[in-house]
Amino acid sequence: MDIRRVVDNINPESLARDALEFVKVNSETGRDSEGSVFFADLLRRKGFDVTLDETVNAQSNVYSLVRGLGAHGSGKAPSLVFNGHVDTIPVGTCISPKLDGDWVMGRGAEDMKGGLVSIVHAASALCKAGVRLIGDMWITGVVDHESPGGTKNGPKRMIQRLQQGEIQANAIVIAEGPCAIWRASLGSTIYTITIASDRGPIHTLKVPYKDNPARWLGRLLVEFEKLQEDFTSSAPHPLCGPEDLNVGMVTGGDYFNRLPTPITVTGKWRWKPGKTFEDLREQLQALCSRFAKQSGLNFTVSFASTREPHETPEGHPVVKALKTAGKMVAGSTPDVIGMALTGDANFYANEAGVPTVYYGPAHQTAHSNDERVSVSQLVHCAEVYAATAMIFCGVAE
Repeated sequence: MDIRRVVDNINPESLARDALEFVKVNSETGRDSEGSVFFADLLRRKGFDVTLDETVNAQSNVYSLVRGLGAHGSGKAPSLVFNGHVDTIPVGTCISPKLDGDWVMGRGAEDMKGGLVSIVHAASALCKAGVRLIGDMWITGVVDHESPGGTKNGPKRMIQRLQQGEIQANAIVIAEGPCAIWRASLGSTIYTITIASDRGPIHTLKVPYKDNPARWLGRLLVEFEKLQEDFTSSAPHPLCGPEDLNVGMVTGGDYFNRLPTPITVTGKWRWKPGKTFEDLREQLQALCSRFAKQSGLNFTVSFASTREPHETPEGHPVVKALKTAGKMVAGSTPDVIGMALTGDANFYANEAGVPTVYYGPAHQTAHSNDERVSVSQLVHCAEVYAATAMIFCGVAE
């Protein structure tokens, strides 16, 4: 397998220009249609057919099939999907788009327009080098990813296509994260616990302190501390680290001598592969039921943005392909990592049942006002993506 004749067709200057032009396109979540238009046009300019799959509010996912020589959809040849999101968080006061030496700068450069452009240049290099894959290769860009503005309509629509077999996938590689094989993530959910008194917000002289929701808020937070101590003392996941429970918002009360009801506590709970959301939900509901019985107050809990953990096995062909590709391109095998962060891999792996990993150019400046990505890292990713496709999908001699 001659990766050099493919790599020779990846032009750093062209890749940098395309990445910069993509960054110049404002595609904030909820108003990301122009990002899809640019990505689709880039694929067409490189000679690929494009399908636009409208989700909501005239926003569309972008799909392109690089058809392999095997019988399409037969399952006889492995199919690999490369994926990323075209939307960004709000531009805000982020540095203006520009090229500065080896850097593409501006909102979305690292997260994750640069990675998407690397995928396109990888596929183009394969075609220019005359490489014919046996299995299919898909290039996909989804909308409506970023939280809290996005509601994941783009990833959800792609999951439908995967479930229906309209997009064939034996594995997915997301162009995000560091130059390492990120194969496992913790699960996560946003929980909100509400503590309320049937007495309503009356004068505190009318209510003993033992019946004050604020007192029971304190008891709840102490219980959270005990749980966190249990997590810290138990064995962490070897890649993702320990389970974690934290509080981000506490609200309640409107006057110094009125009963603070309701009080709400909102935070995030992250858990390791091997545990499920149902396990966590039962644990938190049991805690609320116990405190409700002890206090006579109403304890209710709700959840949002729930994602189960994901872990693609070390021995899966896509992990092996990325390892081999990284060594072919850079001379050393990429690190295999996990992260506490959750992303679209949690959806694709659990809801679509497709093993998913990340391999991106960097994970340092995403969401910052100094967002940037190295052109040399983008070129590296394009080379690794091309080699991974050749190894995973197979190449016709």
